Amino acid sequence: MAAAMLYSALYGVFSWKDTGGAYLTNMETFYGLEEDVADVLFCGSSHCYCSVNPAILWGQHGIAGYNLGISGQDFAGTYHGIREALKTQHPRVICLEMYGSAFEGYEDKGNLYRNLLGYKPSLNYWNAVNALANGEEKQAILWKWPIIHTRYAELTEQDFRPDTISRTYMGYKPEYVYEDIGEIPLYQVTESVPIGYEEEWLRKIIELTREEGIELIFFQVPYLANEQFQKRCRYMKEIAAENGIPVLDMMEMLDELGMDTAQDFMDWGHLNEYGARKVSAYMGQYLAENYGLEDKRGTEGYGLWDENLKVWRHQVQNHDLQQITDLGSYLTNLVNLQDYTVVLIAEGEFPGEALEGLREKLALTGAGESFLAGESVCVVKDGAVLYESPKEGCFRFMGIGESDLLLHANDGKMHIIVDRVEYDRVEYGIAIVLYDNVLGMVADAVGFPAWGEGPCVR
Repeated sequence: MAAAMLYSALYGVFSWKDTGGAYLTNMETFYGLEEDVADVLFCGSSHCYCSVNPAILWGQHGIAGYNLGISGQDFAGTYHGIREALKTQHPRVICLEMYGSAFEGYEDKGNLYRNLLGYKPSLNYWNAVNALANGEEKQAILWKWPIIHTRYAELTEQDFRPDTISRTYMGYKPEYVYEDIGEIPLYQVTESVPIGYEEEWLRKIIELTREEGIELIFFQVPYLANEQFQKRCRYMKEIAAENGIPVLDMMEMLDELGMDTAQDFMDWGHLNEYGARKVSAYMGQYLAENYGLEDKRGTEGYGLWDENLKVWRHQVQNHDLQQITDLGSYLTNLVNLQDYTVVLIAEGEFPGEALEGLREKLALTGAGESFLAGESVCVVKDGAVLYESPKEGCFRFMGIGESDLLLHANDGKMHIIVDRVEYDRVEYGIAIVLYDNVLGMVADAVGFPAWGEGPCVR
C-alpha cells in the first residue's frame, strides 16, 4: 500500500506535461469534470485546439463545450479519445476536425506521447496504445514511467502546484504570433483521394456516435491546404453525405468569416487568437441555431466554464495592456481593471509639464498626490490603497494573490520583487508592475521615462 501511494504521488509530479504548450494537458482537466456536463466536444489535431475557444461559446451562448484536440492526432487517436470521454460525458454534439485525414501514424514521438500519456489506466488505454504505438515502445507507453522518469531535470514549481491556467484549461490557449500566409488557394477539385488507414477509424467514429445517439459534425478550419489534402477533404465529404453528416468547410467561408490572412494566422497551418475568435463565434452561432442547446450559464455544476471565461478575458486584457506604450493611455486602462494589484514606483524628479494630465489619472488608479510629490511607492488593489510609502527607508513584505511581494530601497534604488523575480524597468520615471490576481502571475512590468524621452521599457 505504501509503495502504491508513493508511486501515485511521484507520478503526479513527474507525469507528462506538454512543455511545448505551457504545461497544458486537456485530458487532465477533462477527468476533473462533473459527470454529464459537456454538451459539445471538439475533437481533432492542433488545427482543432488552435481554432475553437470554449470560452467564446460559453460567453456568447452558454454552450458547455470542451476542446479535446491534441497535436498530430489521427482518427485512431480521436476514436479512442471519444471512447474515453464517453465514460463520464454524454454530449449532444461532437465536432470532428478534418485534418486527421492527412496523417498516417505518428512519426513525431512527442505527438504520440501527447495523444497517449494523458489517459488513465484502463482497457481503452490499452487499446489506444496498441492502435497508435509500434513495437517495443508500446510497453514503455503502457507503463509510462520509463518515459517520464527523466523529467526530474526539468521539474518546476508548476509540477508541485498547478497554476490557475492549467486548472481551468479546456483545450484552448490564446496565441498572438502573426504570420502573413498570403492567399489561401482553393483548388477546383473534381476528384477525391481515399484517406487510407484513417477511413477505418473514421467509420468507427461515425458508428460509435450513432450508437450513442450523438450528433456528429465534420468541420475544416482555414489554412494553406495543398491540393492533395483538398482531395482528401472531398473524400471525407462523400463519406459525410453517405451518412447524413453536416460538413462545415470554412475554407469556403473566408469572406463570410472575415478572415484576414495577414493577421489571423500564427503559421501556414494554425490560427492565432484573432482567427480563433472568428471561427469560435461562427461555431457557437451554428450550434445554437441548429441543435437547440440549452444556455447553461448560471446552472449549478458549470462553474469551471465561468472560471475559464474569466481566465481567457484576463489573458486578452493582459495582452492588450502589453501593447500600450504611452503612460497616459496605460493609466486610463488601469482604472477599470478588476482583480488586479498594481505596484507604482516613482523614481527621480518629475518636471511639471510631465505631470500635466497625469495627476487625475493617477488619482483614479488609487494613487494620491503624495505619490508624485517625491520618490515613493504605492500598492493598489482594485482602486484601494494597500500600501504607500516614501522611497527612502521603504521595506515591505506582503502577499498579493498567490504570490509574495517584496519592496525595499537599497543604495538609492527601489527594488520590486515578486516570487523571487526582480522587476526593474526605469532609473528615472514611473515603473508599474501589474499583478493579475485571477491568473496568479505578473501580467506586465513596464517603465515610463520621466521626461517622456525614449520608448517605454519592458
